Amino acid sequence: MPAPTISNHFAITALQEGITVQGSLRIDGTLSQNWNNNTQKAIPNWKATQADPNPSQPRVYPVIRKGVQYMNNSQLVNTHWLYNDVVITFDNNGDSTNFLDANNDPLFHVGTTTVSFGGSSYLVPCLTVIANLASPTNIDLDTIGYEGSVEILGKQQPFQCQVDVKIAQMSAQGFLGLLSPESAIITAQDQAVTVTASLYGEDGQSPATWYCKWYNAGTGDEYVAARNNHSVTFYGADFVDNLILRCDFFTDASYNNRVTTAFASIDDTQDPEYLYISLNGSNSDFSGQLSPGESCTVTAWVATMEDATAINTQYTNFTCVLYDGQQNEITSGPTMTTSSNRGTIVLPYDFVAQSGYKVNGIVTAS
Repeated sequence: MPAPTISNHFAITALQEGITVQGSLRIDGTLSQNWNNNTQKAIPNWKATQADPNPSQPRVYPVIRKGVQYMNNSQLVNTHWLYNDVVITFDNNGDSTNFLDANNDPLFHVGTTTVSFGGSSYLVPCLTVIANLASPTNIDLDTIGYEGSVEILGKQQPFQCQVDVKIAQMSAQGFLGLLSPESAIITAQDQAVTVTASLYGEDGQSPATWYCKWYNAGTGDEYVAARNNHSVTFYGADFVDNLILRCDFFTDASYNNRVTTAFASIDDTQDPEYLYISLNGSNSDFSGQLSPGESCTVTAWVATMEDATAINTQYTNFTCVLYDGQQNEITSGPTMTTSSNRGTIVLPYDFVAQSGYKVNGIVTAS
């Protein structure tokens, strides 16, 4: 495999003085769904039916750290789940009351789940999508967010984290590619994470034959040994801090007809290095919603998880790959410059609007 690199993406908590609170949302499964106008069906299906009583439903849970210490559910206060920036309300059974589908069935269920970080178990909040979000009237990008606070030295330090729900109309080529888990976390050098690719056609079924290529999305390097494998496995020693995977899907063995692309991220939290990304000097996730005339300044630097100000001066070059709202790479536009061990790129409103009103960035430091 290519040499390890340190990468991260925009939706990351950023500059704090002293002890930092870092929050991110992990996806167990995938948060990508298409609407097929011809069949009037969502692909893949997330709602239990008589014909499909146990569909694969995505789950989202937060990973909140105070410095290098992971937070349990009981250590998080004033917490809320949000859908498209609106707080979700739940009944006593944990089902959403203000977000329902066309049959008045809840879209979400809230609860807890146990996850393992660094060999220890943590009880964390968990949100499960239990109905289809794609519909004839909802075929654009949605967001799921989680916010709250953690106590530091007697004061409440707020955090915010957010993930995209990639909803779209079935493409003209009629395929949807998915990676699962869409985000994962490694907390030990010998821990393995396997990411599996799936391809759906217009009928919601997988084609009989299909092919794929895997890439490090930050560098563009292909994992040649994994070509046409429908899954890849990584260990903590394979990369530093964060790896953004890209999978291109093909219907021909000659790899000429790319029908769709999917992304996934693996976060290696046991590495001492941490690639910070500041968005307009804020520690909140970038929603992509800029008003006309505004711009977002993205600043990246490498430090330690314990101290955002302990800049690692060995990293002297920063690059940024941008993708539009349809997950296509943007080959022209703003570029990241490097100065004093920091990378900076400015994204104006007009550029974001012209790129499908959503720009995702992958920053790589070397």
